[in-house]
Amino acid sequence: MTRRRTGTLVGLLLGSILISLAAPAFAALVPSKTAPAPASRETDVATVQSFLAREDVARAMAGTGLTAPQIDQRLARLSDEDLRSLAANIDQVQAAGTDVPRYIWLLLAVFLGVLILVAIF
Repeated sequence: MTRRRTGTLVGLLLGSILISLAAPAFAALVPSKTAPAPASRETDVATVQSFLAREDVARAMAGTGLTAPQIDQRLARLSDEDLRSLAANIDQVQAAGTDVPRYIWLLLAVFLGVLILVAIF
């Protein structure tokens, strides 16, 4: 019994020495995202205007009754933050009246087919 007690005591002593000798850890703040360099208002306006110059977008805007000067006036009234957000997400904007992608119709058909089968059974 004393031998087991001595072994336990030696183990605890060695463990405490190893823990006390461990190097301390240092932590620093790490940003989750790095901020991109801010674009100028002129760059953002140019990005949005090049998007608005596309044929399908111009046709959709004309369909709403907006003329090019009216669009330019509304663009000039946007705040810097709104304009930057629009320019950054311009690839996500769809012109009004564009066709629904084919996969949406396919998913709708599958969903309706499942509903019909469930109603039958």
